[in-house]
Amino acid sequence: MKKIAFIVRGNLSEPDKFRSNISRFFQKEFDVYLRFTRHSGHAIQIVEELMEQGIDYLVGVGGDGTFSEVVNGFMLAPESCRKNTVLIAFPRGSGNDFSRTAGKVQSMEHLYHLIKRGVTKPLDLVQVTYQEDGQEKIRYYDNSFDIGLGGLVCQFMNKSGRTWGSNFTYFYNIIRSFLLFKRIPVELTSENLNFKGEVLLVVVNNGRYFGSGLGIAPDAKLDDGKLNVIIARKINIIQFLFFMPWLKKAKPIPVNEVFYHEISECQISSMQPNCPIEMDGEVIGQVPLTIKVCKHVAQILAIETFSS
Repeated sequence: MKKIAFIVRGNLSEPDKFRSNISRFFQKEFDVYLRFTRHSGHAIQIVEELMEQGIDYLVGVGGDGTFSEVVNGFMLAPESCRKNTVLIAFPRGSGNDFSRTAGKVQSMEHLYHLIKRGVTKPLDLVQVTYQEDGQEKIRYYDNSFDIGLGGLVCQFMNKSGRTWGSNFTYFYNIIRSFLLFKRIPVELTSENLNFKGEVLLVVVNNGRYFGSGLGIAPDAKLDDGKLNVIIARKINIIQFLFFMPWLKKAKPIPVNEVFYHEISECQISSMQPNCPIEMDGEVIGQVPLTIKVCKHVAQILAIETFSS
């Protein structure tokens, strides 16, 4: 039988119901592995160990952070193990921005039918080599990377509760960050783009969305070997609020100080080494850093909506 592993965010609501649905749809036809995370980074460790079992379907259940950890555990496995594993994001978190581009698994029944249908498509992952505590480290992201304002938003989000819901909390922390953030000096160099100056935000995205549904990178594709770079030199809170509907619809913002580019790799440095950096909803390391696309290094399940 094929093997399917569910890596589940530890604070998932109604875990017993989730277990029951797994049993209902998968227990008879698959070898099922079910693991709940206990702390940040735990999914990476779980996946690294599971990949030795020859997993056919690797399902990250939670938000963008959970799926990103699954991706990083996956990339620690030898290529010979990875080539037969299909990655699946099952969105049950606060942001779920990767699934807005890749397609959303609606339910356990929907997932079962998608797996039985068996259609997959390639996924690019992005390698980041960065600094942390004076050491060089490597991490991968599947969806979003930004430096500047977005990193500060992420820091606030990680310290915030969700009493008023995730969307309101995101919006509140974005406004809060606009009021507190001061532009940072950044230098970005690549094969066809060289930029140096003070910025509010630099985004280097593989997917179209970040920040819980903001379509910051309208032309981004998950499998084209390219990254969409958005450089926002200046944008004030009034402009942001005015163009919020454009971002929700993943449309470019017609502001002179916002620039859109396409690259496959780049280097980013700053005279301010502790500038906030966000990757798939997590705050990571310091500059200088190198970003590089790993084209078609993984396979994901193709998402299609089935009529009932």
